[in-house]
Amino acid sequence: MIFYRHFTVSVRLMLMLATGLFCFSCTQKTPPKDLAVQGTSPESKHERISFKPIEGIAYTEIRREYENGLGFHQQGYHLQPEWRVTFLPGKDSVRIFSLVLQRFINDGIIFDHDSVVNVAHSWLKIKQLHPDSMKFQVLYVRNKHIMDTTGQIYMTLYSNNYIKNKLHTTVQELQKPPRRDTLFIQKRVRESIADMKKHAFAATEPVTFTSRVPQVTVSQKILKKDDALKDATLADNYLLPEFDITIHKAYADFYHSMQLFVDQNGKLHFDKPTIGIYDEVEHRIKIMKGVVDGYLTAYLSTTPGKTLGMAHPSIIKVNVKGIQD
Repeated sequence: MIFYRHFTVSVRLMLMLATGLFCFSCTQKTPPKDLAVQGTSPESKHERISFKPIEGIAYTEIRREYENGLGFHQQGYHLQPEWRVTFLPGKDSVRIFSLVLQRFINDGIIFDHDSVVNVAHSWLKIKQLHPDSMKFQVLYVRNKHIMDTTGQIYMTLYSNNYIKNKLHTTVQELQKPPRRDTLFIQKRVRESIADMKKHAFAATEPVTFTSRVPQVTVSQKILKKDDALKDATLADNYLLPEFDITIHKAYADFYHSMQLFVDQNGKLHFDKPTIGIYDEVEHRIKIMKGVVDGYLTAYLSTTPGKTLGMAHPSIIKVNVKGIQD
């Protein structure tokens, strides 16, 4: 079954965690202290880690990846490196760039046992601390316990000085997906073209529509950084793009909400309704297919979704309103 039909709670939480690292909110509750690794005693404590050796050094995240070394999930989710951070001298606090506020802010650090800390409302395990680089493991915490889950995420940061004066390169160059990501996406593209219904995946450059006629208008629903939606992230803008389409001078007044496949050539294929149908199911689905073939295909130019510049089948949601005027 495809990802969009069965987006499991565990995967959803990991994706929400990965993107939620940067949504700072003053309404966040203070994270729980005294964490315990799952299966161990919460009373087991050790000396806390110190950031003193790297205090005052500005770092930028250059890579975020899963434990398999890839920056992409099987279903197209892209782990993007975004942190810009400086641990402040002697203050148990950090200066970090907020994507929501578009400026640097100061935030406190909560220390737990060993190398576990809470930074920007995110639990991290420090894997490496060096004046040139740092590496964190993102932890999933539930009920004061660190859960031993699959799909672990790792963050690698380089100091700005190291990037400029030792590597003699730029952040933008270092953040480019490596060859292993490209090979992985090439494989997923081949699979999705061979069996679209089974292997279609989210395109980081999502599908776009352009109307060919004035009586048809189309707009994409876009989430913004400051949208306070508990079960949505900015990644939803490409994980399952949603479009509102209005057709004037339609054969009748109607409203249909449905999920479509868009293949690598931009052709639309009906998948299923996204609103429950309780009567005349076959007839209503036939009508929706007719709307796709008779209106959307005829009146819209469609650019297929792409990942790393490669076009491939992906899935979208459309809300189509017909007005008989």
